[in-house]
Amino acid sequence: MRKPWYSFLYVRSPITKILYGILSVIISIAALGAQQYMEEPRMAAQTGNWEGRSIEKGAEIFANNCANCHGLDGKGLSGVAPALNSKYFFTQRLSDLAYTGSMHDYVELTVAAGRPSRADRQWAQMMPTWGVRYGGPLRDDQVMHVTNFVLNWREESLTQSWDPTSENLDPWQPFQDGPSRATTGSITYTVGMQGALAVLPEQVAGAIVTPTETTEVTGPRTGRTLFVSLGCGGCHLLGDIGVGVTGPDMNQLHEVAATRVPGEDAVTYVRNSIVDPNAYIVENYSAGLMPADLATKMSEDELNTLVEWLLDPNRTYE
Repeated sequence: MRKPWYSFLYVRSPITKILYGILSVIISIAALGAQQYMEEPRMAAQTGNWEGRSIEKGAEIFANNCANCHGLDGKGLSGVAPALNSKYFFTQRLSDLAYTGSMHDYVELTVAAGRPSRADRQWAQMMPTWGVRYGGPLRDDQVMHVTNFVLNWREESLTQSWDPTSENLDPWQPFQDGPSRATTGSITYTVGMQGALAVLPEQVAGAIVTPTETTEVTGPRTGRTLFVSLGCGGCHLLGDIGVGVTGPDMNQLHEVAATRVPGEDAVTYVRNSIVDPNAYIVENYSAGLMPADLATKMSEDELNTLVEWLLDPNRTYE
């Protein structure tokens, strides 16, 4: 009778069988040990891969939805929205709010649920609701991606300085009604021509203070100053100071203003758009985005100045 091909596996000697069994156990233990040794680095590498992909997706969502107010680099737009790529934001903001949760929870909740804001807020735009759980357009995983992208700025932000002479100055714009971290001596904050709060020179390092608002503005502001300080550039394109896409392009406003609403000349249309922004909405844009209280933040003369400046094709940007 012919032997089967696997006959070599037959072992008659009991001792040999025991040795084979011991050897098999040793090999199995060694294999498990090697697997355990390699698994932790493999899992860490895979986790890093997932986190990297999440940050990339978050960057895309941020660029499409958040950069108009917070800037592509996360350093905020003056008067429009606060900086997120900021040393203050990562080291002091939670303490100023007396928030007891983690930075991750704070950012995730803010992205998902928005941030309530008063009618007299210092920012031109209110933080909207983005999470689908709260009526926004983003899924939970997309909110997580944006959160991871914002938190990715932590390491970079910690290299920033509070020294006003530093080239890598923290871009944080102080909140008008919140405690703030000074850079050097006693501190006072002043609302300057750009509408952002600025730090005066005498300061004590690391002090936590409550800002005191004073004003440097004397006389009516110029059209450019109003456009910047009211945060218009966060939504509208205009020369070298408008960077937004949320609102209509204003570079050709002098050509199209008189054609928008029947019976309204260019001056009337622009003026009404500021005083009552939801009375007429340009096609392909949404209602409710432009603040309805802009006219209350300037005098009648300033309103006329802004309208004239916006309609001037030869306007200066100085």
